[in-house]
Amino acid sequence: MNVRSLLFLLAMTAGSMAGEPALTDTPLPAVKASLQLPQGWFLKEDANDGTYVYQITREKVETENDPFTAGLILSVTTKVPDRASMKPSEYAAELLSSTQEDGGGELKKSTDGPWQIFRTDYQIDADTGAIHMANYAKANDQTGTIYFVTWQSPVSEEEKLAPIREAVLSSFKFDPSF
Repeated sequence: MNVRSLLFLLAMTAGSMAGEPALTDTPLPAVKASLQLPQGWFLKEDANDGTYVYQITREKVETENDPFTAGLILSVTTKVPDRASMKPSEYAAELLSSTQEDGGGELKKSTDGPWQIFRTDYQIDADTGAIHMANYAKANDQTGTIYFVTWQSPVSEEEKLAPIREAVLSSFKFDPSF
């Protein structure tokens, strides 16, 4: 390969990566977890009686009711059997099944060690346009904990944001003993 070809290849690679923000490891010590957060995005944390809520957004939000166009809300709930009188996996399946009434897509289920994993993707119409929604839950029946993620982003930006969504979702690391 000559120098000109190598420079062209490097320029093409840099150009294709320029549109996606770099991801930074972000610990969530209160819930013994971590994820990769897109650079320039914002993290807001709230906790109340064994429930932890993380709002991760492209736009800075001051309160939980402030609008954002792209991002996710991660809710971590401990002691689910005491709170909901059901196992975390049953609770997760019920939560995600309820999205099908709102036009939710197929409920996908899988397992990974102690985790039962559920996911559904669908689209909703909003005042700002069509929104892609992805609901993702990891339930641990052994510890009684559920991690529940709701992602939203404009359908018009799906091509740009889908790789970011999938990178963030796949980057979650949860302590199976929590």
